[in-house]
Amino acid sequence: MKKENPLISVTIVSWNVAQSLKRCLESVFAAKYPDLEVFVIDNASTDDSVKIAKSFPKAKIVTNFSNIGFPKAINIGLRQSRGDYILLLNPDTRIPKDFFAKALDFAASHPDMGVMGPKFIDPDGTPQGSVFPEPSIFKATPKYTPESTLVVNSVSGACMFFPRAILTKIGYFTEKVFMYYEDLDYCRRIRFAGLKVYFNQDITIVHEHGQSSKKSPLAQKYLWQSSIWYNGPLKHYLMWFISHSGQKFQKLLGGNTSTRRV
Repeated sequence: MKKENPLISVTIVSWNVAQSLKRCLESVFAAKYPDLEVFVIDNASTDDSVKIAKSFPKAKIVTNFSNIGFPKAINIGLRQSRGDYILLLNPDTRIPKDFFAKALDFAASHPDMGVMGPKFIDPDGTPQGSVFPEPSIFKATPKYTPESTLVVNSVSGACMFFPRAILTKIGYFTEKVFMYYEDLDYCRRIRFAGLKVYFNQDITIVHEHGQSSKKSPLAQKYLWQSSIWYNGPLKHYLMWFISHSGQKFQKLLGGNTSTRRV
């Protein structure tokens, strides 16, 4: 029998983004969904993140003794979760009040859904890339936002909504990387299992992009290592060579360059 309000488990991994985390949790509880459990997994923050998380009585807090990385922290929340549906959120996001109602309606009308991601905007309302194409050695394609709801290659790990059946079928997130590419990997595993990755343009959330990574001096190192793991050494170095050569050529011509996940 279908539950009127299925239990939804929210997992938020936090690291030194206290005020962003506060806004994120406020938005989650402002939605007033009646059957919700919220996990905050803190990766040894040195700011007020834990104090702020504890100010939300309904949130369940896990404090790690060190920064164990993003996917390992996600998995702590997933292993404790009991929800019929899972929502992974970055602490620098804010969801609308109708998020859960819309997400559940979408899941009900798309039985082939493996995971769903929303449309992202900056705090000032500027559209933000929401979908990852598969990395290619032939052209540099950054994150983009489709103009309609459709099946895509990968949605961002900043906001992923999926039924518990996916967790049972696909398993937990890879722990072979510290951060980056874990979302592309999970979406790739979902696709390989014959299920769909959906971008839903009818749900829009605010994303203060990269608040934690900006504070990590090793972010580029983790990005490099994760790319080698996800793409394989040959593809990784070919993409790096083509991208690096192209940037040098553009500089010689006086053009602008852009960055992407490599």
